[in-house]
Amino acid sequence: MRQLIPRLLIGLLGAGVVLCGPFLGCHNPANSSLPPSAISHSGTVVPPLPKGDVYADETVPTSETPIETGDTLEVVIGRGAGEEKFSSVVRENGKVSVGFMEVDVGGVTAAVAESRVEEAAVPYMHKPRVQVLLKKKVLKVKRVFVFGDVKKPGMVPMPRHMTVLQALAAADMYQETALMEEIRVIRGGDLAKPHMLMADLARAFTYGDLSRNISLEENDIVFVPREHLGDASEAAKKIMPVISTAIVPLYPAFILPALLK
Repeated sequence: MRQLIPRLLIGLLGAGVVLCGPFLGCHNPANSSLPPSAISHSGTVVPPLPKGDVYADETVPTSETPIETGDTLEVVIGRGAGEEKFSSVVRENGKVSVGFMEVDVGGVTAAVAESRVEEAAVPYMHKPRVQVLLKKKVLKVKRVFVFGDVKKPGMVPMPRHMTVLQALAAADMYQETALMEEIRVIRGGDLAKPHMLMADLARAFTYGDLSRNISLEENDIVFVPREHLGDASEAAKKIMPVISTAIVPLYPAFILPALLK
């Protein structure tokens, strides 16, 4: 019996090594299973990120540019030798305030808006002369969505030129059970036939190969899958009852917890 116990302990230790092998998901997600020869040298150069996630989208309007909600109109009304200046933001109903007047300018050009403001001012002014300057400057926050085996799934603000790696960093990175070689990026307006892309960050962490670190677009969905068999702790929960059953006849009950730690 004394000779049997050391052999059993050695067997259990050996089994522990096997249990923490790749078959039960004990792995480092940042290690690639591909050989170094799999490095791709034809990567896409990613421009540097701008400061901040919110940026000003400024469009230079033309004579055909329609007026939209959030646009700023600078209106100059001349009468006689003088003039009055007004600046107002177009509201959601398409109307803009010019002094005490409410004028509907939604969807029309600056030239049409001039005539509408002039018509509204005629009852109050003699031969008004109206000029409308359209300014488009809207603060926009783009976004992507990160789900799967990450620490903080959900919506992530998107700076320009964002990549999958940066999206994962914004989601507080990945769990230990993440499958970094098969990250899915779901893209595209047709929900019935979305465009699926595959990103591989394991090779980036292992070899510094960023060729599969995909650049994202607004409203992309990044999904990080999980290893099928779970992590070491989950494997331990399944195997410990088997080990305890094997060694209970050999050890007193009060020694068992110490051996299983």
